[in-house]
Amino acid sequence: MTGESVSSLIGTIKEYGPNTTQVLGILNSSEQVIKSSWQELPMIMQELHVVQNSLACSYFLAEWNRHGLCEEQERFFLETARVFLLSCDASQVQAAPGKFASVCAKFKDVLVAKGFARQAILPLQSAVIKVQIRPDALTPVHADLLQVCLLAKFYGYAGDYLYPPRDTAGFSPYKCLTVLDPKKTGLTVKSFLLYCYYSGMVLVGLKKFREATDFFLKAFTVPATALSAIVIASYKKYLLICLLLNGQVSPIPEYTSQVVHRSIGVYCSEYLEFAKAYASHDVGKLEEVLAKHTAVFNGDHNLGLVKQCIPSLRKRIIQRLTQTYLTLSLDDLAAKGKVEGSLEAFLLEMIDKGEILAKISHKDQIIAFMEGAETEGLDVGFQGRIDQAINLGAEMEELDESLMTNRSFLQQHVS
Repeated sequence: MTGESVSSLIGTIKEYGPNTTQVLGILNSSEQVIKSSWQELPMIMQELHVVQNSLACSYFLAEWNRHGLCEEQERFFLETARVFLLSCDASQVQAAPGKFASVCAKFKDVLVAKGFARQAILPLQSAVIKVQIRPDALTPVHADLLQVCLLAKFYGYAGDYLYPPRDTAGFSPYKCLTVLDPKKTGLTVKSFLLYCYYSGMVLVGLKKFREATDFFLKAFTVPATALSAIVIASYKKYLLICLLLNGQVSPIPEYTSQVVHRSIGVYCSEYLEFAKAYASHDVGKLEEVLAKHTAVFNGDHNLGLVKQCIPSLRKRIIQRLTQTYLTLSLDDLAAKGKVEGSLEAFLLEMIDKGEILAKISHKDQIIAFMEGAETEGLDVGFQGRIDQAINLGAEMEELDESLMTNRSFLQQHVS
């Protein structure tokens, strides 16, 4: 393609300026020119204004997402994209959300590969706000923003982008961002799954395990005809957090796609073996399974959660003992619970957290359990959980209807 073709295209774009409808039509009919001129991007971007020509900038910058870049090209792209994401015109980038999301993804990928995830946070925060057609709308850029926040360990900052703003009409503390028409938001099944997965990870980082399970649950109950790596990873974390919270794995909901029901166990066999060992209330057996599959758990970046299940099981064993014994020697308790290290410190922590009601006698070296120990401190906001379940059910029905009635969305992204 000749340089005159590119110059002519740029001239036409500048002539129409911020006339989004006209420029969009021109850009869509000039895809081949844009594709063939990607190496001329530095010259092209000098000719375009990042605000007045935001739509055109999206198209040209997005083309670089399709190519490997040399070091010099990466430097130019990062600086240009950073300015663009911070300054672009919202109404223009909303006209081509897929292109804009592609720019954001490339910007994030390059910085993550260089180990500079933190530098992507502010530009991607700006990008989320600009591409949202409503304050509660979910966009593909949310997943990118959450990912870099996770890598930078900015869990609290990421927490502001999991749910709709509190002043949104119909706000509920348990409702996730709204899935709108993918043609208007650029949302894909993959970006929705990543939003759910990364949101769950953020909440795990914030130690909000119950809220995290809701996001992981959304990820593997989305209507699907095939398993994805994100669905499998979400179920693995869901399983481990269920063990930490409830001591058992909650059954997969009936409304989950059949392919998940049939196949998920094949890809999570080590985790199911671990859950079975946990259910046996045998700490030794649980430690054996952990040692057996340490490489798998570590490779999945789940070793930290898996290791938390060991003291969790010890606590549950001690809680079960409160239902059988009124008093128990500390030596017997240490043997039954297989508590390593200071047993007294372990028990005092449980007492402080209200996980058991008990008194320790140093003189007699016994622990006396008090009535109500098995239930004290275990209140988890029952009514709140009921409300959460109701909202989750309604949300999944709405999402199911939205996705399963959008033919083009299914054809492109669910296969």
